[in-house]
Amino acid sequence: MAFDLVIPDADQREALERLLQQSYAIPSIPWTKFFERVGHERLRAGVQDGRVVGGLAAYPLKQFFGGASVPLAGIAGVGVSPEARGRGLAKAMLLRTLEQLRETTPLAGLYATTTTLYRSCGFEQASTVMYFSAPLASFPRGDRALACVALPPKTHEPLHAAYERRAREWTGHLDRTPAIWDRLVDPYGDTAYTYVCGENPDAPDGYIVFLQKPAPESMHFHVIVRDVAMSTRAAAQRMLGFLHDLRSLAEVIVWRGCAADPLLTLLPEQMHAVKKHERWMLRILDVPRALAARGYPPVRAEVHLALHDANFPVNAGRHVFSVEGGHGETRDGGRGDVTIDVRGLAALYSGFATPYTLRAAGLIDGPDAALTTLATIFAGPEPWCADHY
Repeated sequence: MAFDLVIPDADQREALERLLQQSYAIPSIPWTKFFERVGHERLRAGVQDGRVVGGLAAYPLKQFFGGASVPLAGIAGVGVSPEARGRGLAKAMLLRTLEQLRETTPLAGLYATTTTLYRSCGFEQASTVMYFSAPLASFPRGDRALACVALPPKTHEPLHAAYERRAREWTGHLDRTPAIWDRLVDPYGDTAYTYVCGENPDAPDGYIVFLQKPAPESMHFHVIVRDVAMSTRAAAQRMLGFLHDLRSLAEVIVWRGCAADPLLTLLPEQMHAVKKHERWMLRILDVPRALAARGYPPVRAEVHLALHDANFPVNAGRHVFSVEGGHGETRDGGRGDVTIDVRGLAALYSGFATPYTLRAAGLIDGPDAALTTLATIFAGPEPWCADHY
C-alpha cells in the first residue's frame, strides 16, 4: 500500500484529529491538547492521494529498567480511517516510524488496543498494570502525625523527588517528562487534587493525586487515585489516615498498581477487587544499545545469544552478552547457545517473563544452565508503569 508518512501541517492535524476521534470514540480525549502535549513535530500522518488516512504519535520518553533511565519512544494515538483498514497500513506506518526512531532510541513502548498487530512488529507484553477498587471503609485509620497539605491546582514540581525514588526502585516506571507530569495533575476534563505529607511540602515523604467522581444514584463519590507515593512508614500511615478520613462521603477508592502494590499490602483484609487488568508492550529497536543502557544486579555472567528479528535484520544474528558490575555489554559473534526472538527479549528485558515462561511460549530455547544465568541477570522487582502515554 503506497502512502507518504509526514509530519502533519495544521490542516492535516485537523484531519488526523477527526480520524482519531472516530477510531477511539472516547469523547473525553481532546486530541488538539494531546497533540500539543506530545509536540506537533512528533506526530506522523499517513497520507494517500492527498488525504490523511492514518497517523500516530511518538513521545520521547525514558523508562526505568534495573534502576537506570533508558530512552524510549512512547507510541500513542495509532489510528487508521475505516475505509483504509485491512490493507496493512497500520503495520507499515508503525514499522516506518520505528525505523526512523531506531537511529536515536533503543526502545519503543505502547499500550496495545490490538496485541496481534504490535506483535507482528516485534513488540511483546512486558508488564502488568492492575486497577484495584476497595471500599474506603475497609481502610485502616492510619495516623495523622505528619503534616498533610494541599498543593495549588496543576502543581507537580514538589512531587518529583519522591516519585523518582519510587521509580528507581521498581521496573517500568517512566522517567516523567513535563508533558506526562502536566497530564497527571491536569487531566483532560477533570479536576485533580494533590496533597503532600511530611515536614517539608517542597520535598515531601509522600503524596497523592486523585479525582472525585460521583457515585451512581448517590450523593457520595468515588476516589480515583491517579498516583500515590509513600517513601517511609510514617508517610504510608499518613496516607492511610488521609484516605480513611474521606469515608464519610466517599464510598470506593480505585487505584493503579501491581500484584505487590504497597497500598494493597497495607489493607488489613482482602476486601479489594481487580477492576481492570492490562499489559503494556515493549519493542527492542537497537539490541546492543538497549542491553548496555539497562541496569543489572551485581553479578558477573556471559550468555551466547542467537537472536531473530523479522523486522530489523540488523539486530539478528549471534551476540555475546556479558554483565559485570551492574553494566551490560554486547559484541557480535559467539556460539549462539540460546536462540531467542526479539519479542522474547523484550519480555525478558523488562523482567516480566522468566526464560522458562518464554521457553513454554516458544520465544526462547537453550541449555538450562544458560537460561538460569539469564534469569539471574534480569531478576528484579515486578515491572509496572504508573502512567499511560
